[in-house]
Amino acid sequence: MKKKIALITSVVLSLSLALTGCGSSTANSGKSGGAGGDKIKIGVAIPLTGAIAETGGTIKKAVELGAEQINQKGGINGKQVELVELDDKADPKEAAIVANKFASDSSIIGVVGHYTSSTTLAGAPIYNKAGLSHIAIGSTSPAVTNAGPFTYRDITTDAYDGEIVAKWTVDEGAKKIAILYENDDYGKGLADVYNKKVTSLGSQIVFQEPYNLGETKDFSAILTKLKAAGPDTIFIAGQYNEAAMILKQGKRLGISLPVFGSNGLYSDALIQLGGQEVEGLRAVGSFHRSADYPEAKAFIDAYKAKWGQEPDTWAAYAYDALNILFEAVKNGGEDRKKVNDYLTTLKDFKGATGTTTFDANGDCLKEPLKLIVKNGKFEIYKK
Repeated sequence: MKKKIALITSVVLSLSLALTGCGSSTANSGKSGGAGGDKIKIGVAIPLTGAIAETGGTIKKAVELGAEQINQKGGINGKQVELVELDDKADPKEAAIVANKFASDSSIIGVVGHYTSSTTLAGAPIYNKAGLSHIAIGSTSPAVTNAGPFTYRDITTDAYDGEIVAKWTVDEGAKKIAILYENDDYGKGLADVYNKKVTSLGSQIVFQEPYNLGETKDFSAILTKLKAAGPDTIFIAGQYNEAAMILKQGKRLGISLPVFGSNGLYSDALIQLGGQEVEGLRAVGSFHRSADYPEAKAFIDAYKAKWGQEPDTWAAYAYDALNILFEAVKNGGEDRKKVNDYLTTLKDFKGATGTTTFDANGDCLKEPLKLIVKNGKFEIYKK
């Protein structure tokens, strides 16, 4: 059994706003899908607009590929799969609205999403109250562990990845570290884990400062203070968009230090936005285009054939989450309870991001890859 849901003030506020703003509105008519319907309907909650819309776009392509593939094989139990895609804008208030729409539409029997930790935590109380399973695809905050028995994720938690990056940083010789973190559940949780681990390993945090996702554009004041603190390394607990701005603006201020991050920085969009200034940045992730195991190779080839580009890590996580839900419907049943009953037993699902097994809290463990931006691409890091 999972632990009891830990409600925080911001989530309560988001839920309240969603309930008053949406009422009983639904994502669709609810006439098809679910038990006894003529289609299998899966919700997809992703940031299609807003600060990290690039990521939402790759996720959208991945799930549409997955749905197309299974429908070409005859669907599930002879029924075609239909995706219902809604934009949460990477905003907790919007995420609660989206979750309410999915929860109140009885034809939706599972949800892929959300992407950020804050949006997952905003939607989780709603999904759990409705008994609707959702699989988060980029939500690494340790707080998600206690979000409820219908909340899952196929990505490792910051409590796991943060310690790995911290050890990696210290192993590379970092003694005086500056932390810049996204001021939300993801950034704060990751920064806290990282801070504790590097400190326990004998290094010192000489500077720590928050910024706001999608709002902070000018980092000059923060970076000026950071430079004065005299760090030898920077750790960014955030997303690729702000990381690119931080590095570009930092170089103009004469800051040229080793930079480490977690999976929020692992996106080709970081390189597109940051250019030469992000060369040498190091981060972790569980998927890489050079992967040669069958599930990853098949996904990469199919994605490139359909969309004319290589998938990123978030596309891979979304693709796996969707296919895990397909397995749950196929082997569990065509209603919410049966889907969740199956997910609680999921073991050794082989997908594009490796092997996924859910523990009692809906978390999974996968050994991340160490990556570095080299010659304009993320490559597997070799010391």
